Amino acid sequence: MSRRHSVVDAYAVVDAKIRDTMNQLSNLWDEVDMKDSMRCNRVEKAFAHITQLCDDMVTGERDMVTSLRLSIREDLSNVEKMRRELEMNGFQRPADIKDGSIALRRRLQAEVKDLEEEFNRRHEEQKALIEKLERLKTRLASEFQFEHDLHSLFPVSAFQQYTSTANEMEEDLSQRWKQVDLLQTEIRQWREMASHVAQQIDGDDELRSLLETNIDSDVFVFSRQIVDDLKAYHQELKPLYDQWLEEIEFRWTEQYELLADLWEKCMIPHDQRHYSAVFEPAKNSEDVLSRMQAERERLEAKYASCKGIYDLVEKWKTAWNERLEIEERRRQPDYYKKTNVLPDNKRDRELGVRMNALDKEIASAYRRHLKENPDDVIRIHGKEPSMYIASVEEEHQQEIKFLLQLKKEEKTRLQSPTPSRTPRTAQKRTIFKTPASSTKTEPVAKRLHFEGELPPCMSPATSEMISFITPTRRQLAGPKTSSPKETITPSRTTTPLSKRAATPSSMASGASSSHKPLTRRNF
Repeated sequence: MSRRHSVVDAYAVVDAKIRDTMNQLSNLWDEVDMKDSMRCNRVEKAFAHITQLCDDMVTGERDMVTSLRLSIREDLSNVEKMRRELEMNGFQRPADIKDGSIALRRRLQAEVKDLEEEFNRRHEEQKALIEKLERLKTRLASEFQFEHDLHSLFPVSAFQQYTSTANEMEEDLSQRWKQVDLLQTEIRQWREMASHVAQQIDGDDELRSLLETNIDSDVFVFSRQIVDDLKAYHQELKPLYDQWLEEIEFRWTEQYELLADLWEKCMIPHDQRHYSAVFEPAKNSEDVLSRMQAERERLEAKYASCKGIYDLVEKWKTAWNERLEIEERRRQPDYYKKTNVLPDNKRDRELGVRMNALDKEIASAYRRHLKENPDDVIRIHGKEPSMYIASVEEEHQQEIKFLLQLKKEEKTRLQSPTPSRTPRTAQKRTIFKTPASSTKTEPVAKRLHFEGELPPCMSPATSEMISFITPTRRQLAGPKTSSPKETITPSRTTTPLSKRAATPSSMASGASSSHKPLTRRNF
C-alpha cells in the first residue's frame, strides 16, 4: 500500500509541475503577445519530448522485467544443478516471495553464492584426497584405481570410502617403513660387528644397494617385493650372526674371567674396571674385545713383575680383615659376659705384630722394586703400597672417632634435663604432696610416689641431701660406730615435728625434732 501511495504522489507532483510550467509559459508568451499557432507548436514539441521520454522508460522497464525473468531461470537452473551435485534437496521458494520477483532473484543469488562456497570446499577436499591417494599408490606400488570421474564431485559415500582407503594405505606405509627400517638397522649392525657377515653382504650387490638406500626419501617405494626381499636376506644372515655372537660371547667370558682375577690380584679400583661381565652387542665389538685382551696382557706382565709385593699386601689385608672381625665381636653388648676374651686378645696382639712386620717388609720390597725398575710404579687405589696401608688405618681410626662421637652425643641427649613445664602440664597434679596441699592428713611416707625422679632437696643448714623417709620409731641419741659424729648446734631453736610425717619444708626449718636429734638419716 505504501508503494502505490508513493507512485500516486509522484504522479501528482509531475502533474502539478506540468501545470505550473504551462502557466509560466503562458505568462511569458502573453508578455510578448505570441500567437496561438506559435504557442501550439512549442507545446507540441515539448509534449513530443515528454512522450518520447515516457516511451523510452516503458521500453527500458520492459527489458528489465524480461532480463529479470531470464536471470531467475538461469539462477534456478544453477541452483538445482549444484544441489544435485552436492546431494542436497531441491530449492524451495519461500512462501513470502512472489514468483518472478526481484526478491526471488536476490534469494537465488545468495543461494548460488552459498552453494559455490560449499562446492569449492568439497572440491578442494576432493583434490587433496586424490593427490594423497596418488602419492600413497606410488609409494606402495599399489594397483588402486578410482571408480568415479575425477573431474566431477564425488558422492559423499564415495568420498568417505576413498578417505578410509587412504587411511588404510597410510597405515600400511607406516608398517612397511618400520619393517624396512628394523631390517636395515639389524643387518647393518651385523655387518659392522661380524666380519663374515660383512663379507656375505659385500658379495651381494642387490643387498648392498638396499642397505645403502635412504628410506626417509619421498621417492623411495615400499613395495611388497622389497619388504619380502629384506626379510629373506635377514633370515639368511641371522644364523651367521648367531654363530659369531656365540663365539664372541665365549671369548669375552673367558677373557673377562682372567681379567677380573688380575683386577683383584693387582687391586685395581672398581671405577677403573671398564669392562662388563656380559658381552653387549650394542656396546661391545671385536675391537673392544681386543682392547680387553691387551689390558689382560698388560696386567699379567704387571703382576708377574710385582707379584711379591702384591702377595705381601694381600697377606696384610687378610690380617687386617681378621682384626676387624675381632673388633666387631668386641662391640657386641654381651661380648664380655658370654665370651672368653683371652683368645681374641692374644690373636689381636699377634695380628698387630704381624701387620707391623708386613708393613715394613712391603716398604722394603717396594724400594728394591723401584731400584730395579724405576719406571714400574705400583699404585693401589691411586697410592703407593705403604701409603695405601696408612690410609686404610687412618680411615678406620676416623670411623672409630666418628662412632664414639655419635655415642657421646646420644648419651648427652638421653641425660639432658626434662623440658620445662608447659601450661598444659602445669595443670596436672604434682607428684610430690605435702600435708598442707593434701585434703587428708595421711603420713607423707605413705603418699609419696617414688616411681618418678624427685628433684634433689638440699638442707639450708648443712647443704646436704635431705631424706624424705620418716623413721618409724625414735632412735637412741648418740652417734653410730659406723658413721661420723654429728655436731648439733644447741643454740638453734626448732619446732617439734609430727610423729607421723615430715616434709622438706619442716625438715629445713630445724636440724632436730626435740632435744634429741634423729641420727638415722639417709644422707
